[in-house]
Amino acid sequence: MPVSARSIRSGGVRAVLVLSAAALVWAAPAAARADAPTESPAQTIATALAESPVYVDPSYDTALPEDARSAAVAAIEESGLSVRVVLTPLVAGDAWNGDAQRLAAAVHERAGGGDAHYLVLEGARLVGSDMLASTAEPSDQRAHYASLATSYATDFDAPVAEQVELAVEYAVSDDPAAAYEEQMRAYEETQEPAGADPATGSTPSPAADAGDAGTGGSAGSAGAWPWIGGGAVAALVLVGGYLLWTRRRPVPALPQHAAFANADQARRDALERQVERELTEVGERLGAMEPAPGTAASRALSSALDAHDAARRVAETMREGSLADVVGALVLLDLAEDGLAAARSGGRAPARRRHCYANPLHGTDTAETDWRRLGATQTTQVPLCRTCAKAVRGRTRLHVLQVEHEGRTVAYHEVPSEESVWAATGFGSLTDDLVQRVQRGAHRTGR
Repeated sequence: MPVSARSIRSGGVRAVLVLSAAALVWAAPAAARADAPTESPAQTIATALAESPVYVDPSYDTALPEDARSAAVAAIEESGLSVRVVLTPLVAGDAWNGDAQRLAAAVHERAGGGDAHYLVLEGARLVGSDMLASTAEPSDQRAHYASLATSYATDFDAPVAEQVELAVEYAVSDDPAAAYEEQMRAYEETQEPAGADPATGSTPSPAADAGDAGTGGSAGSAGAWPWIGGGAVAALVLVGGYLLWTRRRPVPALPQHAAFANADQARRDALERQVERELTEVGERLGAMEPAPGTAASRALSSALDAHDAARRVAETMREGSLADVVGALVLLDLAEDGLAAARSGGRAPARRRHCYANPLHGTDTAETDWRRLGATQTTQVPLCRTCAKAVRGRTRLHVLQVEHEGRTVAYHEVPSEESVWAATGFGSLTDDLVQRVQRGAHRTGR
């Protein structure tokens, strides 16, 4: 109700004092809130996912009870796969404009990259988004196929808890794409033929209707024509309404090539920003080191500075180059970090870390593994991460870093070594002179 000037005056000085005190009480915490840094919604989710693979906004606590949540977490952790479940309100106009894939991309960027498969609730169903370090084959789309399989298996209508349970089960299975195909076929087999009687499942016989109409004789037929015409119209209305009622509900479409291209570009943009950020951060830490000249620590620092210089050279032209250049800059920055760690320890260099030969973005937790490419006869020993080593032992396809070369997408190591320093050295996993090669300009000339 509006407050008049007369009513304000009638409150006297006491009302003014009360309002002033309330304003002061409100202003203090408000000022504190203004000074406190705010964390973005995507960062909040990414931070939570670092602790548990299932994130549930408080508004969805009842939709996914604690026992269902614990079961999903246990299944994901037991699989060893980077499957992530996110339940949070999505509406048009929010930070992601209500788009589950935008949310997944934003969270993935803040989570530090790598391969991950996101199952995000959008509206009433789960949407799968696969964030992969390299261009992927359809079989790699675990979250995508898991969400589709779940939709078909539940007839596109199930509680959130049931969707999460099934989607996680499919996502961590050996072949989510096969599960999708199976559930889609089963769904289609349950659909009734169009025009079937909803009660009996049979289709009325036009011949029988005609026979019944003719039993009244010619005079009866003439008198019945208006009724027959009206009945036909009514029948058409009923059949049309039934077909609308029983028609198949729309199903989510498979991702288009443009979607893959957009995801790949977004991933590359994120990696480029990571290179720029780490160049500055590592450079600042290198500049703060001042070991005594001629010592082992000084020599280690010199190696770190060389690696940082090589990374800077690659970063200067990486936007015009291939994805391999961006990844190469990150590898060189890791080498700079290794040199910096050696300098801090007085020159005592730790065991050299080697990146995964198949894809350096998989990290440096690697082991020497005998590898023979599919179709090849020669075996070579290369450092591989655990996932890639397991794939080699099982004779399944590796998730190799893919790059563009002469208009085609190929594994980076298939580029001729004279055209790519990254292929020639396996991003430094095969040789010890990657830094020196780059400083001589090999990132531009190949070797």
